[in-house]
Amino acid sequence: MTNWKIEITNPSLGGYAPGWYHDSYPNYGNANQAGDMTNCDLTNPASITQGPGLSTLTSGTEAGNVTTLIKGISRVPTSSDLAFAVGGAKLYEITSTAVSTKASDPALPHTISQDGGETGEDVCYFQGNLYYSYNQTGQAMGDVGKYDLTRDAEGDFDDDWLSQVPTGKFDLTNDVPHPLLAAGNDYMYIGNGRYVSSWDGTTATEQDLDLPTGSEITDLEWNDNRLFIAANYPNLTGTNNNNASIFIWDGNADSWETEIKVQGRIGALHVKNGVVFVFYQDISYTGGYKLGYINGNSITDLAHFKGALPLYYQTCTYKDFIIWVGSDVIYAWGGGGKDIPVRSFQLADGGYSTVGGLGIPFGTPFVASNQSTSYKLAKFSGYDVNSAWKSLCFQVGESTISKMKVYHDTLGASAQADFTITYDRGSGTNTAGLNLTADTDNTHTFDIGQRVINDFRVDISWANGSATNPVKINKIEFYGTKQSD
Repeated sequence: MTNWKIEITNPSLGGYAPGWYHDSYPNYGNANQAGDMTNCDLTNPASITQGPGLSTLTSGTEAGNVTTLIKGISRVPTSSDLAFAVGGAKLYEITSTAVSTKASDPALPHTISQDGGETGEDVCYFQGNLYYSYNQTGQAMGDVGKYDLTRDAEGDFDDDWLSQVPTGKFDLTNDVPHPLLAAGNDYMYIGNGRYVSSWDGTTATEQDLDLPTGSEITDLEWNDNRLFIAANYPNLTGTNNNNASIFIWDGNADSWETEIKVQGRIGALHVKNGVVFVFYQDISYTGGYKLGYINGNSITDLAHFKGALPLYYQTCTYKDFIIWVGSDVIYAWGGGGKDIPVRSFQLADGGYSTVGGLGIPFGTPFVASNQSTSYKLAKFSGYDVNSAWKSLCFQVGESTISKMKVYHDTLGASAQADFTITYDRGSGTNTAGLNLTADTDNTHTFDIGQRVINDFRVDISWANGSATNPVKINKIEFYGTKQSD
């Protein structure tokens, strides 16, 4: 008989194990890494705990002011508590707590009105005005509206501004993404199918830069005095031979300086601390969703995730982590501080089944979602009880697991975490008495006595816990005895 001990030390520093997305029982990686998780907060290096819950803003549902799926969300620097968001045929004013409503001068939310079928895309503050892009099926075109923020008349909103007003006026291409970007060279750039369009405050230019025929711009970012342009061509869905490129342009030359080619599809770009990050999909296999960064003329991969690619309005930075929407949940990647190891994890739920915009206008992430005729705009608040974490699968051979010792923070009222020993690749489970509740100490030892043939993992669930008092787990130890050969 041989005694063994397994320590899961600092599970918050592990994040997902390498290749976790390939198998339900991954066994490769460090002991503190996860085989899977649901809504887990790993931003604090001291412990893992429940992911953040969602609190709907005042008037933030269809019963209040939100009657469309919000996409773009942007803060306005004229006030410490003012932002705007757009989605469907509505332009919303929001504060840190509520979705604003006004009967007049001007009416809020504002209804974007042209010829019907308006679907808002993005919002951007530029040279003292708010601009909002949208597609419009009534005329099979896109457009950009303008709001002067003076709040003194209904005429402050000029919904067909780009197509009717400025020098160089033009229609946007219909039914394509229209990201807006206020760049460091004092231009506002517009994604417009295969073209980068622009506005410098005096003249609008439809084809400031033209990309290869068949291209469709998915995102724009400004970094190092250059415009980074993500585009797919042809922009088709499904597992097909789609290609993508990131074009780097100085904003003045007739063509781009650099093209970084990607075999697959690009969703979004994100700039953090002077580094351009890329969300893309390798379509040669299911689940090939990746986060990488531009490294010279290539992309260096950092993390994999499941679900779907985030779009240009579905990324932000939170607590020094990049967070993004992957289908109906929110992922995170980063270290959270100097000299702390980077890791990726699934942080929070997105709300309803269809997730729209993700933004951080006031320091706390806001997320929009809808399901059927239900809509909401919510922000991170409290803790989610729909939270779970699964360890790696530990290959101990024919053994008896004798004890499990859990180290944790002091528990508040109603705090609870339930543990399950899942063994032999799911052929059996043991939950008997493995409930952590009302423990006055900061450690708890469970007697297990479970015989396994090959392997086991530990599953943690906070489903019976509290939305206000979490269980924060610092370390887990297992003790066992291996049967002699």
